[in-house]
Amino acid sequence: MKYLMTITYDGKNYNGFQRQNDKPTIQSEVEHALEILLKEKIEIIGSGRTDAKVSAYKQTINFETDKQIDKDKFIYSMNGILQNDIKVLDIIQSNIHARFTEKKKTYLYKMYISEFAHPLYKDRLTISKNIDIKAMKKFLKMIKGTHDFIGFKSAGSEVNSTVRTIYNAKLIKTNSKLDFYITGNGFLYKMVRNIVGTMLKVGEYKLDLKELKQTIFKTYKSTYTAPSEYLYLYDIKYLKK
Repeated sequence: MKYLMTITYDGKNYNGFQRQNDKPTIQSEVEHALEILLKEKIEIIGSGRTDAKVSAYKQTINFETDKQIDKDKFIYSMNGILQNDIKVLDIIQSNIHARFTEKKKTYLYKMYISEFAHPLYKDRLTISKNIDIKAMKKFLKMIKGTHDFIGFKSAGSEVNSTVRTIYNAKLIKTNSKLDFYITGNGFLYKMVRNIVGTMLKVGEYKLDLKELKQTIFKTYKSTYTAPSEYLYLYDIKYLKK
């Protein structure tokens, strides 16, 4: 039987989602807990691979087992086995493929507008009070739609196509907190962090919007990758049930 499980995690102490032999990862921790509970070797497939220190409000994974799972008992038992920074939210029997079924993914990047880092906002990147939010929003309008985002892809991952669709990209300011949400059908390696980096350069007047508009999907190459610890996989919606 094939199951679709939803987990949440604080990724600060992990070297990303994908299993690595010599470093702690989300995949290795979840597989270990499943093997303890189900008493069999389990390999999970995630909806995507988050980078080191990236967290997730909602991450979906597949695994298969011949055992019939009682939802409430399973969630209770798994959360008793897992570390406190990884927890199971839900599990259903489903034929949805966590990675390859068509979906919309939303990431959240958290920022704090201040001249100094606030001790209670360690989960936010501190940015200057002089940031031009209007210019940043103009940049976000430019990236919406279907484009070749090769200029926002970091080296280290091979893909068949660098074309992606951005459904929505928005900034929400609440007092001194600034939240960036971006929704797309998929993202290239470090693409979200490179988009954030470019957006911040625009806001800091280090990139001219008119020049950027002419080069953004042609010759532009992102040179600043925003730090990973302020990035969150926020939501995943499958278009096929």
